[in-house]
Amino acid sequence: MNPANLIGIDVSDATFDAKRRCGDVVSHRRFDNTAAGRRQAIRWMRHGADEARVCLEATGIYHLQLSLALAEAAGIELMVLNPRASRRFAEAQLTRAKTDKVDADGLLEYLKRMPFRPWTAPDEEILELQSIAHRLAQLGKEKRREQSRLHAACRAGEHTRIAQRDIGEHLRQLESRVKAMEGEAIALMTRHESLAEDLRLVDTAPGFAELSSMKLLAEIKVLPANLRAAQWVAQAGLDPQPKESGNKKGPRQISKQGNSRISSALFYPAMTAKKHDPNVKAFYESLIARGKEPMQAIVAVMRKLLHAIWGMLHHRQPWDGNKFYRLNPVKST
Repeated sequence: MNPANLIGIDVSDATFDAKRRCGDVVSHRRFDNTAAGRRQAIRWMRHGADEARVCLEATGIYHLQLSLALAEAAGIELMVLNPRASRRFAEAQLTRAKTDKVDADGLLEYLKRMPFRPWTAPDEEILELQSIAHRLAQLGKEKRREQSRLHAACRAGEHTRIAQRDIGEHLRQLESRVKAMEGEAIALMTRHESLAEDLRLVDTAPGFAELSSMKLLAEIKVLPANLRAAQWVAQAGLDPQPKESGNKKGPRQISKQGNSRISSALFYPAMTAKKHDPNVKAFYESLIARGKEPMQAIVAVMRKLLHAIWGMLHHRQPWDGNKFYRLNPVKST
């Protein structure tokens, strides 16, 4: 059996650069980031070997179609790397240049030296759900911008009345688009039995409703199925990082090295839950009593909620407040 080829790929909008090691022979090619270019690249990756291992970094939308094509190709294993990990690895290698070819070479070196973690393509409905959730986030951001513009125009005076009218019309259009996209998201989830059941389970957690559950599921359902709860927390960037140097110990801070959309989807449910759910409220108040700042306590609630939701989805059980934080029993007098 011929050994596996190792390939590092740097992806951009129109093209991608690939660096291949086949035994002792290293070669470089650039391909068009099109369906035809991806097919050509797959043939080149497997040349002279029975298998190929590929490493590329997640670059917004540009890597997705290539990743899906590689995941479907026979004989190819794929690792999709967090851009922060590849950047830190390049810094550790004292890489000074920044070109597509150099980046591809760095990803090849990462593949050679670091543990291989295979990437599994999400189901089509998960990708569709995520695209709807991202579009909703874009529409929400544009609504907030227009609301700020309307406020500024109203404060400016009567001479802005035409601009105010136009902004108001745009806000009504945006609201209509938001409602339409929300309807599409819920309809998509109800059409797929597994998504509908996940939605029902997350909706039992305090602070969550259909839409907030959908936004969270759109991000966590694309994660590998074998991740543990702590790895979900790390993916959300909510993992506490120790700060120690010699005898000095600083306060722990969250890493923020993850998908900010997961933490955003947890923030408002956590705020609601700590006010209205007795178990979450008791947990939050216990942290405040121990000297935590309010925002530190909220982040801790977000992290614990994510742990709880991992357990709910993996064990197919609805919310149980006592598993989140057990209340002290009331002593009889």
